[in-house]
Amino acid sequence: MPMHFRGIREYLRWRGPGTVFLLSLRELFKPLLYWHVWHIYETDLSRGISQPYGDPIFDVAIHTHRDDLSSLKPQLLSLGELSAVELDKRFQRGDAVAVASFSGQAVGYMWITFASGTELEFDTYWIIRSGEALRYGSFVVPSFRGRGIHSLLYSALHAYALQVGVTRSLGSVSVLNPQSLKLPRHYHRVIAMTLFLARFRFPSFTFRKSFRAPLSSRFSWPGHPPRP
Repeated sequence: MPMHFRGIREYLRWRGPGTVFLLSLRELFKPLLYWHVWHIYETDLSRGISQPYGDPIFDVAIHTHRDDLSSLKPQLLSLGELSAVELDKRFQRGDAVAVASFSGQAVGYMWITFASGTELEFDTYWIIRSGEALRYGSFVVPSFRGRGIHSLLYSALHAYALQVGVTRSLGSVSVLNPQSLKLPRHYHRVIAMTLFLARFRFPSFTFRKSFRAPLSSRFSWPGHPPRP
């Protein structure tokens, strides 16, 4: 089978035909508008840390700006998802990263931040309060997906968050990412908010709409700063 057909088949297998249709439709209308839909989850860490279901052959370690990052940074950069400038920005802000490795090579990561201001999309920024943290920016190398690595990273970050005094974690998952949605479903996480964002090109403006909870309870945007 030609390589490009195998790639299409794999993409359909992971995403599903319904999701692929919606993604294609979104790209078709991209010159006019672009949209996202996320489920927002909140996890009470005081109730305990969920046990991971990932393959135990992977090593997971937490890294912060206080560590020697000279060998870690090249590995993260080699995955091709982040720039050196972005890496430095995250560590300087005080963010931490859980990194999953196999035979000494990074194969996946997930970030956590303790500060407000992380952009979800379209000038819409997270509000993080005292005792809270945001999980974001997860990535697993395609050839290692389907082995529960996200669950290993998820549990490791929650354990770290508890150690530094965090009792509630926040996170978002795109409704167009069925594989990532399996993690909160596995742990029976309740959806705290569903958020729809759309940016129109002509005229240029952003539409924001939340369901289940007020948008301003978790996000700020131009003209709507965080409440004190």
